[in-house]
Amino acid sequence: MAVADALAENGLPCMIVERETALGGRVKNWACTATDRCLGCYCCKVDDLIQSVRSSDMVSVQLGWEVARLVRDGSKIESVGIRSVQTGEEKVADACAVVAAVGFEPYNPSEKGFWGYKRLDGVATLVELNEWVQSGNLRSFVSDVNQPLRIAFFQCVGSRDRSIGANYCSEYCCSASLRMALHLRYSYPQWDISLFYIDLQIAGKMAGALLKDARSQGIHLIQGVPGEIIQADDGRLSIVNVKNGLNAREEFDKIILSTGQRPARGMNSVAEILGLKLNEFGFISQSHAGSQEHAPAPGVYVAGTCAEPGNIQKTLLSAGRAAALILADYSNL
Repeated sequence: MAVADALAENGLPCMIVERETALGGRVKNWACTATDRCLGCYCCKVDDLIQSVRSSDMVSVQLGWEVARLVRDGSKIESVGIRSVQTGEEKVADACAVVAAVGFEPYNPSEKGFWGYKRLDGVATLVELNEWVQSGNLRSFVSDVNQPLRIAFFQCVGSRDRSIGANYCSEYCCSASLRMALHLRYSYPQWDISLFYIDLQIAGKMAGALLKDARSQGIHLIQGVPGEIIQADDGRLSIVNVKNGLNAREEFDKIILSTGQRPARGMNSVAEILGLKLNEFGFISQSHAGSQEHAPAPGVYVAGTCAEPGNIQKTLLSAGRAAALILADYSNL
């Protein structure tokens, strides 16, 4: 949407081919985490973009469709075949360039049983927590707990894990968890909140403020992510944490798993259709020139987390660079 919005503003007509039935990707279910001030999560940008592309005469939107093939004349793209996900109907759209922006899949922590996800009550993902907060259903998640709540965030679940082929940082998780922890502390000041991390990977002008706020608000920042989560005799969630060189058992009412980003479903077929290669982790390979946005296939560009993990701000910057490349290559046509 950000690429199309930028191109439309510069007079280039665009078509957004969206596999899902609604615009907004994964961001549309992500909650604003503002407290008494904005925390710079950029979640509000998705609504602005949806309104902008929907109201633009230069942007058409195909919901429930996917790219089926490219038609080339030599190295130039002449048209794009798209297919209805539901009916299989196909049609052809004229196009001279394609932007791959298929996003990512959140890691499924049930792949490793020791997290207890889908097995132990009270274990949820950061994705689910955001959806509950956004929809106003958080109380349903904590209704079974006597207040005040004791909650823990576990970082790097499905990231920086060589055993599952994800030996990389997903980049968004630490800052997203810090913002959510601050939001919960602001909304429910009586809650006791801990955040377990390997090392905090946060950057940007908000980084220092987030850490300062977390410490001043009494959020416990604990280096080292515990292993197995078990159900204690009292029904709470029990973990082992290292304190002063000794193993110490702690209990929490709820544990939130900050899941990493994995390649989107169907990435292999998308790459094959567009003539792209995937890197060792399954994301779209960056070109030999080092530009994420200008993929090594004529007329094909890349934006967002299908090339590498990142947060909303990074995705928007990537979209801006992709749009700039397209304008440079095609504005004279």
